[in-house]
Amino acid sequence: MRSLVKILVYLTIVLAPAAGRGQNSSYDYFTGGRIHVVPSSHQDIAWMDTPDSCRRFRDLHVITPALRRLKESKDFRFSVENALNLYEYLDRHPERLAEIAKYTREGRLEWGATYNQPYEGLYDGEALIREVYYGKKKLQKLIPGGSFSCAWSEDVPGRSMQTAQIFSKAGIQYLQFSRFQPGVYKWFSPDGSHIICWTPGQYEESGRVIRHAADEVHRTAEFAGKLASLNNYYKSRSLAPEFIYISSEDFSEPLDYDAYFRKWNKDVAEGKSDLPRINYATGGEALAAVSGGRGKIDSVSGEYPNLWLYIHGPTHEKAVREGRLASRLLTAAEKFATVSATLTGSFSDYPQRAFDEAWQCAIYPDHGWGGVHGDSTDQVFANSYVKAARAGDSILRGRLDRICHSIKYAGEGKPIVVFNPLSWTRSDPVEVTTNTEGIYDNAFRLVDDRGQAVEYQVVSSPVEGTNAMLTISFIARDIPSIGYATYYLVPGRSGDAEKLRITITGNVVDTRFYKVELGSGGIKSIFDKEEQRELIAPGRLLAGEVFSLQSVGNGAGEFTSVQQPTMEGFEKMGQYNASWSLVENGPVRTVIETVHPWRNCTVRQRVIFYTMARRIDFQADIIGFNGERSREFRMAFPLGMDSARVSYEAPMGIVEVGRSELPFAPGFSKPEQVYNTPCKDIHPREVQDWFAAADGRGSVTISSDVAVFDWIDPTGVNARPVLQPVLLASRRSCNESPLANWYLQRGDHHFTFSFFSNDSKGYPGWKNGKQAAEPLLVVDNVPDSRSRKKDAGAVLPERYSFASVDKDNIVISAIKKNDDENKVILRCYDMEGKDTDATLSWFKGIRNLEKTNIIEQNPERTGKDGKVSVKKFSIETFQFDAVPGIK
Repeated sequence: MRSLVKILVYLTIVLAPAAGRGQNSSYDYFTGGRIHVVPSSHQDIAWMDTPDSCRRFRDLHVITPALRRLKESKDFRFSVENALNLYEYLDRHPERLAEIAKYTREGRLEWGATYNQPYEGLYDGEALIREVYYGKKKLQKLIPGGSFSCAWSEDVPGRSMQTAQIFSKAGIQYLQFSRFQPGVYKWFSPDGSHIICWTPGQYEESGRVIRHAADEVHRTAEFAGKLASLNNYYKSRSLAPEFIYISSEDFSEPLDYDAYFRKWNKDVAEGKSDLPRINYATGGEALAAVSGGRGKIDSVSGEYPNLWLYIHGPTHEKAVREGRLASRLLTAAEKFATVSATLTGSFSDYPQRAFDEAWQCAIYPDHGWGGVHGDSTDQVFANSYVKAARAGDSILRGRLDRICHSIKYAGEGKPIVVFNPLSWTRSDPVEVTTNTEGIYDNAFRLVDDRGQAVEYQVVSSPVEGTNAMLTISFIARDIPSIGYATYYLVPGRSGDAEKLRITITGNVVDTRFYKVELGSGGIKSIFDKEEQRELIAPGRLLAGEVFSLQSVGNGAGEFTSVQQPTMEGFEKMGQYNASWSLVENGPVRTVIETVHPWRNCTVRQRVIFYTMARRIDFQADIIGFNGERSREFRMAFPLGMDSARVSYEAPMGIVEVGRSELPFAPGFSKPEQVYNTPCKDIHPREVQDWFAAADGRGSVTISSDVAVFDWIDPTGVNARPVLQPVLLASRRSCNESPLANWYLQRGDHHFTFSFFSNDSKGYPGWKNGKQAAEPLLVVDNVPDSRSRKKDAGAVLPERYSFASVDKDNIVISAIKKNDDENKVILRCYDMEGKDTDATLSWFKGIRNLEKTNIIEQNPERTGKDGKVSVKKFSIETFQFDAVPGIK
């Protein structure tokens, strides 16, 4: 039935304008209503040219002419799609702020409520939330009294399932979007919050016939055709007869229909026309008109997987890696900067300005990678990510050092402090390189804060002939939530750890947790001893095996489904019969590797087995890639699971493939662009920290070092899931200009993925995946016991948690200073779909707890002693006093 309805709607939209022009009955529902013409101009940061050239164009041909039109006509309206366009314009014209503020407060000039127009599934949840911090919240401060209730996302065919909740909880009511079945929608997030949306189909094509009409007679006929095309749609839902027409295309300039509108409305008033009245409107005004009246607005919910995902991670692997790192570093830095301020009793040196600058760099790249002079744009985007990551690392390291100097070290030896930025107690491998020159003899023991011996393994000693610069690996156990634990390097020899070593017999690696059989190019078998089951399926690809496909396509473009790779030129590690060699074998881990030249690079694969952790790490190095066009590299994990459910982490949520998506295809966009692939069948997908598969017996979770993964076997051999991180692809920008660039990505690329299995049959081991993707942080530059001075400020114990939550399904995603007050902001969300009463803990106690919206506004008193309620899949933001009287 749904397919039949969509076909009928499609035929109505395509055929009615031609068949119904001039026939009063074809648009009778709109008689007495209104047409809301929304003047705008679609703008990527770049795409049509370099970022600098596009900024100049927006100044000279969009915003400055729009201001002139607003001055000329009190009826004129104009909508700019995002806040960044305003900030860049004011950098060039700071003297025009008062004029801009006047038109904005009058409701005639609209600024989109997000910072820019990103790929929503690329950014993690906190980065996506910063879109509204530096969109709506910053706009409110810049122009008090302005209404920033409408967001715009006119280009990207994709929508993350938590976006509606983020917008709604920021006070954003409306969304103008594109490339979707035309109509008005209530778009719900899984917590039940929603926004009102309008889409005309494809933003530019839907209005082309009106903008480029030969004369006013033809323009009127085209308007009548547009009304006819949606007459039955509005009538069947009893919607208010308020028709929305978006007048926008790439780099379009403000229109002037003043005289045309006056004549139109005069004819309507005098009864010479049965058309509705016509007026200018902003996006928010138009949606308020159509949603504020009677009628039933269609409800939709679920993930709309991004069809343009090849434009970011696969084709910009190194840049996107820096962007993902930046978000993780900045959220960790905010947490520990807030801890540091609380310890000192003052927010006076909390680096708010540095955070603001870094976050805006971290979310600066929008959806417009590549394009005309795309090599320049891509470098600007990459530099922005690198700048954000470096700022985050600098702030984080500085605050961790301060906290380390507040610890009262009771043990002897050289302290090594391990920090956990996540909100649950965890145990994970760590590596640390520390300078032992002049401190001890060449024999060391590692002990924890209780003096208990901890096995470690020497990974490398860069200074030949000594152990001065010593890199060691060990398992840091039970590191407290958003806290730390202290270890010490002390003189002496470690105990006999030979019994801990992993045994290798022929091609079989035997660990405490797994029995593994090696094959040529990968792993043939992983037998889980605890679950007593084989995890790997036989087939053309082995576990951890790198393989290469032909990958013809664009990063983004006017296609209606993801352009899939093919088997032409198929290459895999196993075809070279390269042998495995032993790199390390010690009390903590065993490392093996295989390496071989390929046609266009050299591939090295490493596998790391742990003696005391139920985990296997897979590393892949693509060395010296020559940038051969239209090639794609992936890593395979063929799983021996029948009827498996595939899932993955989206921003602040879990998507279960086949269950969590929109339950239909996105539909008509324009005649030559009909999105007819059901959302559940769209692949590959964007991913955050992990992807997984589960059946009735258990699950396998793999941490993700990349932004895109797949689960469909591209070789066509295995019907069961083959989990595959997409490492990189050398595709071309879809911009038709000869100046558009290839994304070749020559050089070296390095990847790490961690493999976990457990008995979880519902939600998989998502915590394992997040832990591997967001590793423990190590500080080793604390003076040893012989050179430490007594510090009056050293009041912290050797092991401590600064913040936590008592329910396993709740994640604390942010702890930061309130932007405007000396209060602590704590944001958390439910990961497993459970209504939860939880208790939040803060090391100085929680006083005056209030719940705010997602941008720290509208506080309301809530539970005492840190007790809060979090609905299933909801994102909640709280604030409280850090300590009494903090300044």
